[in-house]
Amino acid sequence: MVILEEKTVPFKIKLEAGDKRAQGMYILLKPSEEKYTAKGVTATPNRNYKIEIAIEAIYKNKRCRGKKVFNITKGTSIIRAVESMISKRNEMISILKEKGTLKTENIKLPKVDPKDRSFENVYQAWINVKKIDKRANTIKVYEVCYKNYLSNAFDKMIIDDITENHIQNLINEAIEKKKKPTTIKTIKLVMQPLLEVNDVMLNWKKIVFPKHTSERKFRGSDEEAMKIAKALLTYEHPILRGIFAFLLTGRRVNEVLQLKHEHVNYKNNTFVIPAENSKNKKEHTFKLLPILQKAIQEQKTTTGRIFDMGRDNTIYHFKKCMRSIDIHNMVMHDLRSMVGVVSLRNGADIFSVSKMLSHSNLSTTQRSYLTDGSELALGAQSTIEMLINSNNQNIIDVEIEDNKFLAIKKLYPIATDEQIKKSNYYIRTKLVE
Repeated sequence: MVILEEKTVPFKIKLEAGDKRAQGMYILLKPSEEKYTAKGVTATPNRNYKIEIAIEAIYKNKRCRGKKVFNITKGTSIIRAVESMISKRNEMISILKEKGTLKTENIKLPKVDPKDRSFENVYQAWINVKKIDKRANTIKVYEVCYKNYLSNAFDKMIIDDITENHIQNLINEAIEKKKKPTTIKTIKLVMQPLLEVNDVMLNWKKIVFPKHTSERKFRGSDEEAMKIAKALLTYEHPILRGIFAFLLTGRRVNEVLQLKHEHVNYKNNTFVIPAENSKNKKEHTFKLLPILQKAIQEQKTTTGRIFDMGRDNTIYHFKKCMRSIDIHNMVMHDLRSMVGVVSLRNGADIFSVSKMLSHSNLSTTQRSYLTDGSELALGAQSTIEMLINSNNQNIIDVEIEDNKFLAIKKLYPIATDEQIKKSNYYIRTKLVE
């Protein structure tokens, strides 16, 4: 007698009452499997399982629908799986709005069987695609990581069978061999996008990486910071000029590149970094400073992403801009350090700066819970704004001026008397300390 295997069918994922994060998500289960617990929430299968995301969006005044299935490894709770799917769902919606379909063009790759799910084969297909639009140095990093770490560990495995434990064991071996934390980090740099593009979703929060102890900290003078700000804010390309303006208020490059018009409240002059685009997975609201308003106005976009630019191009132009002022040892992320250091030097307290930079370390931000975080962020933002808005002015050393009010007035002619008095107070306080 032939026993027919049960096919999996989609069942709506239900979380606790009021939790709507799983909207449009379905778990693929066999009809005989447990679907919901006694509390009415979706039960976690004791096996590898799949989640289907179904979305719809308006494309050229027409309603379009699409769906995609993702693999979830055994042991991942439903809530964790849903959390990891939110960014994927938002990405799918964006694609559907822009293209009207989730289908992608199949790139013909030589000597690669699309049905072969062995890691070796899947990696080769992935790296061949990356070679199309990635720089040679980036590809070299990927290839070295594959040769030194990934090949021996995974080549004979089916990609769907790779779990968090496999990744952790590989990391532990590298630690035992006393490899540098930055070197070990390349494992995630390659593995996460490689797995996700093949619909294998791991819980990366479960995987422990060695901490990178060597911090990059801006140690230049305020004068050098002004030089950098001026170069960035007067850069020839309007899109990059706008991106740089946001970076100079402490934002991360991915936050800026993913910023959409729908994230901006022009009535209240605020903008939001959604949780899915934030490093600490929390939503953050910031004041839309005049310099940022100008940056948005200069763009030709009115819907979707504000800045039509990719990360690699942004990095390229940043380095080009820095070379133009004879700076060769600065990376784009260093701007966050520069913003923080300059703000502290010019009177902003550490808690305000921490809020402006959206740090998640409670030991340095606990005072921020005493008041509205956005107000603290604004305090630091206003400080750095005064600095960057003076980019067309001659730099004056206020320490050699007897009358600091006049010195600051010369440095920041657009500042109000009240702002100058406040900054003068900060300077006196800092000198006393």
